[in-house]
Amino acid sequence: MKKTLPVTKTVDRLALITDVVYGQVYPYPGRPINMALTMHVIKPFWADGRQRPALLWLEGGGWMSVGHAVSIPWLMGFAEAGYVVASARYRTSGESKFPAQIEDVKTAIRYLRAHADRYGIDPDRIAVMGQSAGGHLAALAGTTSGTDLFTTETWPGVSSAVSAVVAIAAPTDFLAQLDYPSELNHAGPQSAEALLLGGPLAERRELAAQANPLAYIGQGPLPPFLLIHGDQDEIVAYNQSELLYEALIRQGVEVTLVTLPGVGHTTHPEPWQPPVKAVILEFLQRHLPPS
Repeated sequence: MKKTLPVTKTVDRLALITDVVYGQVYPYPGRPINMALTMHVIKPFWADGRQRPALLWLEGGGWMSVGHAVSIPWLMGFAEAGYVVASARYRTSGESKFPAQIEDVKTAIRYLRAHADRYGIDPDRIAVMGQSAGGHLAALAGTTSGTDLFTTETWPGVSSAVSAVVAIAAPTDFLAQLDYPSELNHAGPQSAEALLLGGPLAERRELAAQANPLAYIGQGPLPPFLLIHGDQDEIVAYNQSELLYEALIRQGVEVTLVTLPGVGHTTHPEPWQPPVKAVILEFLQRHLPPS
């Protein structure tokens, strides 16, 4: 019998715990085997017994690939600032169609809350952050925060609410993207959106509406949002963040939209530079202070 155990590695003042299983997808038609959902956890390596806020990171990749170890070096800075950081892998569109991805995200949130003592997390202070496709899922987790929407039976009785949301270059209204120029054909049968929804947008309008974070605004209290977007984004139109910003403002939700002038999509290096990270940290420290 072969068995894999998570390994804890100490990196300077941080502990990196790899391949933590936060959920399990059981066999269903088209997938005859079990699938483990995993995350990497970075936590301050201080044995002081304090509970710290948690930050769940969701990588981009057009819902088609999720390299949840890619941003670990960048995320370490948030752990050094006093946050317990988790980078979760969610199911790709090739593995399962929407809403599987947001179901996985909410399962990851509940896992962190259910295991708060294990990782030194304050269960009342969990934020979610993502870029591109991950930003979409972060925004969707935020606008459905505290509801039963997209909730599975994993970790029953545990809330999937979040206390803050950071969405970077996030798609929001898939249908509205068709009105703006893009290097990608969002309407095509092989577009990232079509692969996520199981068909072209023209044939999946109802499901596209369910995937739209704006659809759930106004159904209850929402956490504060920080939106970051390059105004020259050639893949996800800047308007996508504007739409979310305006909808949140109309409902009286605290939201900040940070524009990166002259910056394209998040495959470019600009969004990961120190000034952007400083804006994110200031937002997190204001709403979820580590101390």
